[in-house]
Formats: sequence, C-alpha cells, structure tokens
Amino acid sequence: MRKIPLLMVCALIVLSGCSRDKYMPEASATPEIIFKEACAKCHTPVNGKVMALSPSMANTEAIIDRIRNGKGFSMPAFPNLMGDSVEGLAQYILENSETK
Repeated sequence: MRKIPLLMVCALIVLSGCSRDKYMPEASATPEIIFKEACAKCHTPVNGKVMALSPSMANTEAIIDRIRNGKGFSMPAFPNLMGDSVEGLAQYILENSETK
C-alpha cells in the first residue's frame, strides 16, 4: 500500500517538469546553438537533418507556435524564447529539416 502514494508523488514530480522549460539563451546565441542547447536533448539530428516535419508543421508560424506552447507531455513549452531568438530558431529548424 505504501508504494502507490510514493509512485504518485514521483509521477507528479516528473510531470511537473514536463510542461515548461526554463531555458534562456544568451543574447549572442545563434539559432544553431539554441537548437543544440534546448532542442537536441530530444531532437537528435539524423543524416544532417534536425527533424522530420509533417506538412502541417513545415512553416515558421507552426514551428513558433509549437516552441512557445509545446504539445502535451511530449514537447515542453519554451516561454523564454522570444523575438529574434524564436524566429531564428524556427527558420533554422525549417531550413535543416525534411518534410515527411
């Protein structure tokens, strides 16, 4: 019986860390550096491509929306990426990805 409350506490701790990422890039960080520091933990480049985008995600507006808002538990939101940082990152992702 003691295992269930312990598992619930562990699950809450893990899930609470999944909703938002506190990453803040340095002012001089290039889009490539931002990708390596914030994204490559989960999106490991393969054959020179940083990720495979669905047709609906293959535009900067959709990528920026996903970066800012995340997606469920699989993709955290990055609220600290704003302005030129998020726009440059979205363009970098678009230029260095393939479309499925």
